[in-house]
Amino acid sequence: MTSTWGLAALALASVQPVAAQPVNAGQQYYQKICAKCHEVGTGPVITGRGLPAITYVSIARNGNRAMPAFRVTDIDDATLQQLADYLASTPVKNP
Repeated sequence: MTSTWGLAALALASVQPVAAQPVNAGQQYYQKICAKCHEVGTGPVITGRGLPAITYVSIARNGNRAMPAFRVTDIDDATLQQLADYLASTPVKNP
């Protein structure tokens, strides 16, 4: 009986709470700016597309069809790179 309690205590002691993943500036920018169009059907879904980060950077800086070009004063290079890395890392959705 004592060994059962010891094993239970050991098992409970080894359980660590899962820490929340920090949200970087790029992901915050997506939630604050990009999602207003890309999560409501105004613009195409841009998460889970399997595109490389450079594609997102290029489209954001140069624009594409109805997508406006975002100047450095709109989003700085470091935040844009974090945004592109975030979008490129979102899991690809099955069709």
